[in-house]
Amino acid sequence: MLIALSGAVVLNIEGGYWWIPWWVAAVVAVAMVRGLWLLRLRSGPEARRDTEACLRQLGNFALLAGLVWSAVPLMQIGDIETMAGALTAFLMAGISAGALIQSMTLAQPGILFFTPILLSTTGTFLAQGNLPCAVIGANTLLLLVMMILQARRASARFWQGEEARLSSQALARSLNESNRKLDYLANHDSLTGLPNRAAFNAELSAREARGAALALAVVDLDNFKLINDTHGHLVGDKVLIEAADDGKRAEALCEKVVAAMERPFVTDGIASPVGASIGLALFPQDAAELSGLFAAADMALYAAKEKGKRRVSRFDAELRVKLQRGQRIEAEIGDALADGRLNVVFQGQHDLRTGAVIGHETLIRWSHPELGAISPPEIIAAVRSADMGDRLTAFVATEACRLLRALTHAGDTTSTVAINISPGEFLTGKPVDILLATIDRFAIRPDRFEVEVTEETIHDLTGVGAELRRLVDTGVRIAIDDFGAGHSSLVKLASLPFGRLKIDRSLIAGIDAREKNAQLIGTLINLGTQLNFTVLAEGVETPAEADMLSRYGCTEVQGFHFSRPVAAKEILAKVRDENARVERLKRIS
Repeated sequence: MLIALSGAVVLNIEGGYWWIPWWVAAVVAVAMVRGLWLLRLRSGPEARRDTEACLRQLGNFALLAGLVWSAVPLMQIGDIETMAGALTAFLMAGISAGALIQSMTLAQPGILFFTPILLSTTGTFLAQGNLPCAVIGANTLLLLVMMILQARRASARFWQGEEARLSSQALARSLNESNRKLDYLANHDSLTGLPNRAAFNAELSAREARGAALALAVVDLDNFKLINDTHGHLVGDKVLIEAADDGKRAEALCEKVVAAMERPFVTDGIASPVGASIGLALFPQDAAELSGLFAAADMALYAAKEKGKRRVSRFDAELRVKLQRGQRIEAEIGDALADGRLNVVFQGQHDLRTGAVIGHETLIRWSHPELGAISPPEIIAAVRSADMGDRLTAFVATEACRLLRALTHAGDTTSTVAINISPGEFLTGKPVDILLATIDRFAIRPDRFEVEVTEETIHDLTGVGAELRRLVDTGVRIAIDDFGAGHSSLVKLASLPFGRLKIDRSLIAGIDAREKNAQLIGTLINLGTQLNFTVLAEGVETPAEADMLSRYGCTEVQGFHFSRPVAAKEILAKVRDENARVERLKRIS
């Protein structure tokens, strides 16, 4: 409006035109209407603004203003060659150039404004009918074309730059959000949302660096595996989430955590009594470093579960001795395997009706010069911790096949030899490849080789079922060890390639005086018969137990009452003696 007023004053002085006040009034009116519209637009909610409609309206106001300004040269047709006309041309070019500068970001309103102005100026000069005015008119038209092209190019460059800037900002925000999510996922459990072991270790290390005294409590949910086995993993996951929430609310004191876990978790209408056991260790009293602190707390946890679960066990001197023993066994297990310090012995499996040997189970032994006899569970734990499962499998399988080959040469072509493989070995190692390669190397009939897997294998079939079928397809026998001690699914039991059920020794002990156990054994024997399984009772140690098993129809047994674990050479010696005795009887007869 200031430019319009100053231009009107100059034109009035030079030309004294009657229309100038009306033109100024029109310019002011258009500016006021546009200002009121902008004021109303800004006062309304931003979310309700229609961007496209706003831009169209801005273009309309620009065109209207341009038409008002274009009236100035048109009103001077025939009089453009005067000083007032020159001022008019200058004013029109200046206001158009100003519009061009302002349209560097949005070309359309600027073009709509200055196009009518420059067209009217061009027309006015051309209407004079002389060469100088024609040249000026042509130059004005050329200026219009150049200004339109420049406005469009400038606006396009601006928006390209804006798009690039916004894209960069969006990418940066996306990367920041992705990094934040990755950091969260890396440090939190995806199921419960609790900080995971990595976050816990980082916090523990930070506190250790500050020299803080620490108490580490390892919490284990009692009977949690039973919930997964009986109700499925979805219910188990929901119970785990609810238990995590309770863990957050419970006070730091371990006893209160145990108390908080006493109530049953109700998930989808299913009550799941879980409970918690806790192992507690202190730093630096119980361990000089964090790895040792974890080991101490884990050992205290196992002690709590062995004492009956749902309790807190504090790491103590007795557990320290066990921990140090376990650490030494783990440190030496590799050399013991390499140097042949581990021994394989074999316990006979017998036909209960005749007493004849029908097979042998391999058992691992290690007599340490300082630690004494190291039990099979200690050996297995050390092997698992040292990630030497495949080495142990190869060692035991070699000894088993060596015995089978020797038995064949001695005249025994029917008895079998069994080895134990845990479910974890199928998932972390290559036991099937090792077994098949060993059987082939010793040229053993596969049906004389048996693999015993624990009952929990039935519930861990991902990857295990296919491996078991590989063995069966080659003729290797599969047996379920410790049957009756876990929670088998009969549907899965019937669908898997098992040939023998070995009833757990905990059910056999004292069955002659425990009627319910005897009835349970009878049920298991009938179950095995119906499913076409051979049933073998483990841990038979007294004549009374053997007699009770015979009455319930059991035909295969294993235990101290029949034979103790012995070295392979003793088994071969008995076979040779038996063969010699048979030959003598043949000669006599």
